[in-house]
Amino acid sequence: MKKEKRFEILGKMDDKSVNNAYELKKANRPAVMRWVAAAACLVVLAGAALGISSIFKKNNADVSDETLGFKTFLAVYPGRTEDEMREGSFLDGKGDPKWAAGYQKRAAKSKPLQKELETYYSRIMEKLIISEEENTVCSPINTYIAFSMLAEITDGNTRKQILDVLNARDIESLRENVSLLWKSNYADTESIKCLLADSLWLRDNLSFNEDTLKTLSEKYYASSFIGKTGSKEMDEALRKWIDDNTGGLLKEYTKDIATDPDTVVELVSTIYLKALWTDMFFSRNTKEETFHGSHGDTTVPMMHKSEMMGVYRSENFTSVGVPLWNSGAMHFLLPDEGVDVNSLVTDLEIFKALNYEDGDEKWSNPMVNLSVPKFKVSHKSDMYLTMKELGMTDLFNKDVSDFTPLTTDTDGINVIKADHAAMIEIDENGVTGAAYTDIAAADGGIFPEEQIDLVFDRPFMFIVTGIDGSVLFTGIVRNID
Repeated sequence: MKKEKRFEILGKMDDKSVNNAYELKKANRPAVMRWVAAAACLVVLAGAALGISSIFKKNNADVSDETLGFKTFLAVYPGRTEDEMREGSFLDGKGDPKWAAGYQKRAAKSKPLQKELETYYSRIMEKLIISEEENTVCSPINTYIAFSMLAEITDGNTRKQILDVLNARDIESLRENVSLLWKSNYADTESIKCLLADSLWLRDNLSFNEDTLKTLSEKYYASSFIGKTGSKEMDEALRKWIDDNTGGLLKEYTKDIATDPDTVVELVSTIYLKALWTDMFFSRNTKEETFHGSHGDTTVPMMHKSEMMGVYRSENFTSVGVPLWNSGAMHFLLPDEGVDVNSLVTDLEIFKALNYEDGDEKWSNPMVNLSVPKFKVSHKSDMYLTMKELGMTDLFNKDVSDFTPLTTDTDGINVIKADHAAMIEIDENGVTGAAYTDIAAADGGIFPEEQIDLVFDRPFMFIVTGIDGSVLFTGIVRNID
């Protein structure tokens, strides 16, 4: 089965097909808790696809091509998870439990890290999704990986400021963190796609530290492309790389991406998500109902289902997590009447709602009559000021920034662009999401007793977690057109 076909299979399945698959799955499903989905970008970028010249070899295969005159350090990828499952195991239920058990075993190693990341998650969410009127969405894990790569190509106080923001002791521990996040979240199977990809785009008239590029390749699975920045060929290749690795879901933002002739490095990290609900919403239960948005009332398609769910009740909000197949969950957080949805973003108690704790009286397992709207939200954020406000100031000052781990051919390098774009969409079948972070630096520039009704018919927050608890996507739905 070709990758393109497998990539699209989830989106093309109708309710009947998916339901048949669910019934087969239930018959074979192990008694283990299902965790959350999130996916990143599919690295279908081969040397011939871009016409690039390889100066590293991948799997002992030379993929040289001089069409565009690019050079590249190709990423050394971990074993592909789809190789662990034979074709069709998703539909017949055989083999999938074995793969899922291994996936959860890997995730268990990363779960303790999530507590350490809560402060970073909270700070970046505060910067990127708080708004008065518009819908917002971001990918905290995607920005974390992008900033980690930025730390690798900087040094001195410039690197220290980045490590402080990421709450990392040193660059070695940061590398361990990123490795854990990658290995516990990356998946590419017919039942769950949680795909990550990284790259650097470098100016061809400079020499670069090959040890640094090798580290990025081996530790961050990042490919490095060397060409003429500001050229039509490199700009087209960059846009294509991002589109390929985000399923083409962010073209409204990538169409305007262009490198500057003075650009020394353009650092890009992506994430793509395709995950099915463990128990789907049936389209026959979807009805047109009213959503009370910040702009006024609108009529929206509201999905419905009733089942036992884990519910967390705080003094300010109620949260329910809807499990995703062979993954984590999508958590819906409804503020209490009179509570501003923005206040949830900075409330650290929301992280307690992501993981069930036995004995915590705020947790219960009632029969939930859940109503949640179908929606699609996309948003682009300029992180230029955000990074400064977080404490990464040296990056923007060419007189003090330190990019020597990357190159010593030129000085006065400083960040001139920092963008983050993300989208999330849910329907009866599951969740789809994508995000990218693009940072450019240049020289010379700048069953239960209880039953409750939960109706998400007014502004609410959502969080999509990975199998290890990583916050893959988060945002606020204020209005639905």
